[in-house]
Amino acid sequence: MQKGHLKVVDMQRRKQEQDLVTVDSDQLQKPPAWLVDANAKKEWKRLVTELEKIEIIGNLDLNNLGAYCNAYAHYRKATKELKDAPLTVEKKTKYGTQMTPNPLIGIQAKYLDEMRQYAALCGLTIDSRLKAGAAKVDKQEDRIERRFGAI
Repeated sequence: MQKGHLKVVDMQRRKQEQDLVTVDSDQLQKPPAWLVDANAKKEWKRLVTELEKIEIIGNLDLNNLGAYCNAYAHYRKATKELKDAPLTVEKKTKYGTQMTPNPLIGIQAKYLDEMRQYAALCGLTIDSRLKAGAAKVDKQEDRIERRFGAI
């Protein structure tokens, strides 16, 4: 994301670079069969609808978006099970019984970490959307400058 005045050749090169990395999104219209449950599929549809509005998603994002949706579904399931479960459980050891964190907490944290990882890759975080927004503004400014010259 370069700032400042660009030469015509530089602007043409940037446009060509953007065109080369833009892909279709036709494969995203239907959730993949390998999503784990209805929650993952519902989240898929919701995200595709929203991400298409800002035009930052394409067919190459299919696997990352699917992984995010699966992690989301597992996170929701662990959270639901944890809702009515105790935060600690008794664990028998050779020295007796001790209280340990409920294993569901670790499962929940694991899927939350996965969600964070894939969210950044798919443009779901504010930082990634701001970067995409900055690139769009630069593109618009380039178009205006090409059409009207430096104002």
